[in-house]
This record gives sequence, C-alpha cells and structure tokens, in this order.
Amino acid sequence: MILEAEIYGIGFPLACDFLKELGYINYGKPDVHIIEIFEAIGLVEKGASNYQILKAITRIAKNINVSVYNVDKLFWLIGSGYFYNHIQAGNKGKVGRMKEAFIEYMNSKNA
Repeated sequence: MILEAEIYGIGFPLACDFLKELGYINYGKPDVHIIEIFEAIGLVEKGASNYQILKAITRIAKNINVSVYNVDKLFWLIGSGYFYNHIQAGNKGKVGRMKEAFIEYMNSKNA
C-alpha cells in the first residue's frame, strides 16, 4: 500500500502486480478478470475492494496449498485466454476466454 501512496499512478492492483512480477509469490493482482469471476461465483461481494479481492486470492491459495501467484495466474488465464508463453497455441497464444463458461459451470455446481 506504500507504493500506492507514494508513486503517482500506481494503484493497489498495479502495486500488487509489480511485486508479483518481481517474484513475490504471495501477491496477486486484483484485476478485472479476477474481480468479475470472483463476484460472479460469489467469492466476494459485488463492489468488493481490491484489498478484499487480494485476501480472497490468498484464502484460495492457502486452502489448496499453492502460491498466491499460481491462483492469480490461473484465474487470469481463464479470464483472458491469453497464454503468452505459448505462442504456438491458438492464435499466437490467444486461445479464447473461458470466463463466461467457467462462471456458468461454477454457478451450476453451487445451485
């Protein structure tokens, strides 16, 4: 949160992303894909703060014994459909978003 307060233009999500990409695996970025998925499947309330989203990512990571980074990356891949390290997959790494299908599947399991 210090980065957010001290550096103009760096909000909480971007500060988390900065730390995550530096190798701090206990950070995830509460980006638009993760927020939409988490709200849609009831992991957080609609309008949850970015900090609450980060705590939800952390809670999932603890429950399944993986890093916060891994949870962040999984939901980002579901939301974006962009496998940038695998340019041979799909259309130069873009395989298509699965966000809507994932949300529908998760909500059908919770019904």
